[in-house]
Amino acid sequence: MTKPSEYMEAFFGVELNQKFEDMINELKDVEESLKDLSQDIGKLGGNLSPEDFKGLVKECRAISYENAQQIKDVRTFLDFYLKSDKTSTHIILERDAYMKIYQIFKWDGSDVRDLKRWIKELRELCDKIGLNVRDLINFKKLTANPVPEELVKFPVYAFDKQGYCLTGSTYDVVMHIDEVREKMADNNSS
Repeated sequence: MTKPSEYMEAFFGVELNQKFEDMINELKDVEESLKDLSQDIGKLGGNLSPEDFKGLVKECRAISYENAQQIKDVRTFLDFYLKSDKTSTHIILERDAYMKIYQIFKWDGSDVRDLKRWIKELRELCDKIGLNVRDLINFKKLTANPVPEELVKFPVYAFDKQGYCLTGSTYDVVMHIDEVREKMADNNSS
């Protein structure tokens, strides 16, 4: 039996905006490939009469070229739709942002660099749709180890199992816990 959390992970496991961009690029590659195929078919030979061979080649070329044109039409439509429909694009980006938040809150604490990368990706999404990362992330709610209160003041937002901490005003600095404590001691002695 599938658990509700598995449905959530499946739903949020795809970044739709990136998926649409990838699909457009894939369609363009298929389009070029089919056009090349059309040219290659024109070079093939066989045991057909010259008239049948010419007819078959002509038919195959027409089919492959028609398919390439259809794919081109789909690519053009998707490319236009994603760039012109601000509401749909906004909804997709907003959904991707919340998917990224879900990923951040499910962080297992093994490597703080993963968390740093995800927050950077979230910031990029938020910049596109006018959200503020600080409004969306509550580091006290992470599923990994809670940060000791004395380190929160540095500020340390999260730390991993190897003792590396996520710090910095934009959550983009990784320091070992020993370095953090040294800096805190230096700041207190000043």
